[in-house]
Amino acid sequence: MLMKISKEERVSRFLKHVGKYASIGVNLTSLALGCSVKVDLYNVLYPALSIVKSELGGLNIKIAPREDVAVLRGSELDLMRVITSVDSPKLPINTINDFNPDALILLVEAFQGNASDPDSFANIMIRLFRELAMVNGELVIGKGHSIVSTQPNASIHVLDFIKTRTKDDAYTLVNNDTIQIIDPMDEIASRRQVSVALNNALNDLFSKGAFKDLEFYPVYDAPGDYNHKLFNEVKAYVNELGGRLHEVEQPNLGYLLIGSTVASRLDKEPPMFYSEVKEGFKIIVTRPFGELSIIGTYVALHVDEELYDKFERGVMTIDELEEIKEYALNQMAKPNIDVAKVIYSHLPEFGRRFNSDEHIAATIDISGPGIFVFKELAEAANVKIKLSHIPLISPEVAEFAASNYIISDATAGTNGAVALVVSSKLADDVLSELGKIPGLKPMVIGEVVGKGEGTLIVPDYVAKYIKDRSMLTKLTVASNILQGVARQNTASRLTRAEILVTGKVQGVGFRPLVRRSAKSLGLTGIARNNDDGSVLIIVEGEEGNIKAFIESLRSINIAEIRGLDIKWSNYRGEFPDFTIE
Repeated sequence: MLMKISKEERVSRFLKHVGKYASIGVNLTSLALGCSVKVDLYNVLYPALSIVKSELGGLNIKIAPREDVAVLRGSELDLMRVITSVDSPKLPINTINDFNPDALILLVEAFQGNASDPDSFANIMIRLFRELAMVNGELVIGKGHSIVSTQPNASIHVLDFIKTRTKDDAYTLVNNDTIQIIDPMDEIASRRQVSVALNNALNDLFSKGAFKDLEFYPVYDAPGDYNHKLFNEVKAYVNELGGRLHEVEQPNLGYLLIGSTVASRLDKEPPMFYSEVKEGFKIIVTRPFGELSIIGTYVALHVDEELYDKFERGVMTIDELEEIKEYALNQMAKPNIDVAKVIYSHLPEFGRRFNSDEHIAATIDISGPGIFVFKELAEAANVKIKLSHIPLISPEVAEFAASNYIISDATAGTNGAVALVVSSKLADDVLSELGKIPGLKPMVIGEVVGKGEGTLIVPDYVAKYIKDRSMLTKLTVASNILQGVARQNTASRLTRAEILVTGKVQGVGFRPLVRRSAKSLGLTGIARNNDDGSVLIIVEGEEGNIKAFIESLRSINIAEIRGLDIKWSNYRGEFPDFTIE
């Protein structure tokens, strides 16, 4: 039990830490924590990738299908790191050609002003990709990771070109993840901050059953002496895990950043058997999730006295929240390597076929996207998944965080639980084995209820944890939220809708929001002001996505919409993009 202290003492202690971080250029009251520092996946990153693909379709660059990790055939990894500017990227093309990479792992750190909408972020990527297009042969972007910085001068690309030397009967799995801070009450460059950051990168490998021959190519940065301290903590934690640390080029911008490119050898087939997922398969999670709502709420309460009092009156005491926060942080600080070993034991031998009675069909890390990972699983397998419940570490805190707009998705986490898709025959064995791992609470939370177009069915109460209606729509409507980067193409009817919107919809910034929503769903069309004060919207694309778009219009609160008149017609393919007139 933590020692109880007064509200004044607690706030004073928090402000002392705020001052420490402020002294190195980090504002704890505005900085996103953990995985929430990532560029918005569904409203920015995925639609931006669609724009990039259409702009650079003729170039020799391939973006690999959306997956947690890059999977390379062979072992004995070689890596060459290049760091360059976001604004004017310049690459040593001859050196890269001599290296002859198999793939590229890409980290983008972009100033928040350039990472808030698809067009701006797409421009960042297009500048880099035009430079990359000069590399000989086809270059595969095996895995990308993008985060937001709060300082304009902290904008860089970290490019890790990778290849395997030995094309043997094994795979090398590679991932990159970085965070800036996870625990606002911990010391700068502490062991726990570092362990959570590195575990976050490792979790995508562990979720695929890869834990052998761990290789670390760290990414770390901090001002002054903290930079050296960070390296020492990284080195100590890698040694603790039995991994191999490589000293590679670092950003050296003096802006807090902690993470790593990590790699591991897998001598079995990875659990990516999406076409084998059938009706009746169970959805297992290793433990409850939703860590970021707890940490985000803790920060918010200490900078808003009214919110602090509201929380204590209606939810729980701050002492209780402190205990939950410590539990969540300790969970995140533990590597999920034992989970990886259970998954590994239920994978086919290299080159062997999948058997549903013996093998785990699919897995995914539940972290930044939170509950959205189940939507991604449904899309990847082209099935309909029904969740019976959503196990959160603290449903009460999650509901408070969402209701008070502290975090848009209160199910999100960092180095969180792992989700597994297994046959009903195998489920009991997997649950039993996971249950022997200290600290885990494995459980079945849903099942595959049939074939479909990536449909996710969730309990009604999910609306308590996700207050953004457009996010809820993307979660539950049968549409492809991974536009442009889906693992597989699924058949869907193309159609066209003309939507006449009446009300106070001109002169309030309505059309730019309409355009952003349309592009985030992969739709094309036009939004045009009419002389009578209405707005005409014409959209073309997949029927499910248009329905999701229409629902999103109702949640645009800057406008006063009185009516939506919708006329459906045949798809014409009239528009190359979505524009405003």
